[in-house]
Amino acid sequence: MSQSSLDAVERLRDQTLKPIADSFGFPLSKRTNSVSNIPTVLCLGNHSSGKSSFINHLIGSNVQATGVAPTDDGFTLLMHHTTEQIVDGRTAVVDPQFPLRDFEQYGKEFLDHLKVRRLPLEPLKQVCLIDSPGLIDHAGSPGDHARGYDFPAVVREFAGFADLIVFFFDPGKPGTTGESLRIITEALSDVMYKVLIVFNKVDTFEDVRDFARTYGALCWNLSRVIRTKDMPQIYCTFVEGLGGAGQKQIDLIDFTKSTDQLRAEISRVGQRRRSNVIGALLDSTRSLRIHSAICHKLGMTILWIRLGIWLTSAALIALGVWGLIYHRSNTYAFVAELLCIVAGVSSILLSRTFLRHWLSQQTANLDSWFNRLFHRELLEQSHSRFLEGLWESVKPRTVKFLQSVGPSGVPFSPLWSSKIKKLRKVAEVDIPALLQQSDG
Repeated sequence: MSQSSLDAVERLRDQTLKPIADSFGFPLSKRTNSVSNIPTVLCLGNHSSGKSSFINHLIGSNVQATGVAPTDDGFTLLMHHTTEQIVDGRTAVVDPQFPLRDFEQYGKEFLDHLKVRRLPLEPLKQVCLIDSPGLIDHAGSPGDHARGYDFPAVVREFAGFADLIVFFFDPGKPGTTGESLRIITEALSDVMYKVLIVFNKVDTFEDVRDFARTYGALCWNLSRVIRTKDMPQIYCTFVEGLGGAGQKQIDLIDFTKSTDQLRAEISRVGQRRRSNVIGALLDSTRSLRIHSAICHKLGMTILWIRLGIWLTSAALIALGVWGLIYHRSNTYAFVAELLCIVAGVSSILLSRTFLRHWLSQQTANLDSWFNRLFHRELLEQSHSRFLEGLWESVKPRTVKFLQSVGPSGVPFSPLWSSKIKKLRKVAEVDIPALLQQSDG
């Protein structure tokens, strides 16, 4: 992706999207922020699935420890530099040259298992590789914090700005490791379009029947967590020279082609990066438009309700005061005037509670607000299902924002209307034009 395209993405993100996103509490996708010009590949997989060996094979150097037993329990970023350096996690997250600032939130336990290795290797000029801990089922706690930190959340964070995710399985554990399946469902469900599934070490099979039985087990296990009609392509691969030493009856010709296809896909990660960055900007723009439009409409309604309460209360108080001044001799009038003043003051004091209750009711009924605001677009048959699906993904964030800020924190300024409307032009005109420019 050219620097001019990255600059254009950055301008749209910072000048158009970010002010709205910050005011309406909407987190922008990490991929809309051009953290680095180097494409990134995240490698995941079962323990002993051969991912570290494959990484060594890709870069042409044995930099990552390999073996049958677990050799590394942390995340390692492999990047290019003129001299070899190792940067620990605590230093890396505060160093602006690394895209890791967001990982500081996962705490000391995670940072102790993070490092950056900078190496003077030519392949790393074209790609940043992320090696990860082998996925296993822990004998102790089966939960998210069995490693001492929220492992699925960390994987989700890395997957967010990675351009390609290569998920390795091996003959010994063909999708039977619970942590592997849990990572697919909990951490990768939103980025499955980036994932390549690799069945590695196929040169260790004694015969085709053994391969077919294990491959079938992998497909069966993946079908339980990948909710698509068709099974995605599975690359059956091996690294030459690392298989068993016994006499093989399995032909490796087709597996060699599959291994070459995987290498070719990884070599095209730069093209994926361009698509991911612009695609993430488009997704964020569409989602932000729906979220901010609904929140702003609620904010404007709250403003009018609050003004109505204040004006009514002010009128009651003014009426009561006027009556006390001019009709205080009449007992019945005096009581009525006091009641007017009490009612006015009570309305002001109780307005916050009323608005909080009203917003809570509306938050539970956001679908009707969505249908009301986007009814014209929903009438377009080609857009209705897409918009409804987009709303379903946005709605949890909208609910969380409204519940967090309350009625006083929802933006209501009329100035937001034109800025929110501009997001549709960005999604339908500016970003497609940027895509065409990049294609050219």
